[in-house]
Amino acid sequence: MKRTEILLTLLATTTLVLVVACGGKQEASPTLPERALPPSSQPAVSPAAPPQVVTRTVVITQPPPPPLQETMTMPPSSGSVWVPGYWSWNNGWQWVAGHWELPPQRMSAWVPGQWTQQGQDWVWLPGHWQ
Repeated sequence: MKRTEILLTLLATTTLVLVVACGGKQEASPTLPERALPPSSQPAVSPAAPPQVVTRTVVITQPPPPPLQETMTMPPSSGSVWVPGYWSWNNGWQWVAGHWELPPQRMSAWVPGQWTQQGQDWVWLPGHWQ
């Protein structure tokens, strides 16, 4: 019991010294109204929302090289679909090798990406499942 009283006295004294050293002023934290936004602009939370895919448009002035011939390996499973390789631009042409993927849905088909010419520029249209 005596030890507890000493610890409480020490704690109270330390707190008092800190308050006096800081000028005795304690700034109240700013309080926000309970509803900072009108009900119509409250953010909606939807845990079932599908993830958003962010893509960037790649536009360059050089045509891509001809596609490379690839050898398809054995599929890892009977439902796998071959996604062919393609030329990617990253401060120069880089080949992205083809690979096997499982489709997101049973009857989905892979539509390969392609470079299309638009005026003097070449634009990448990424592949997707359909």
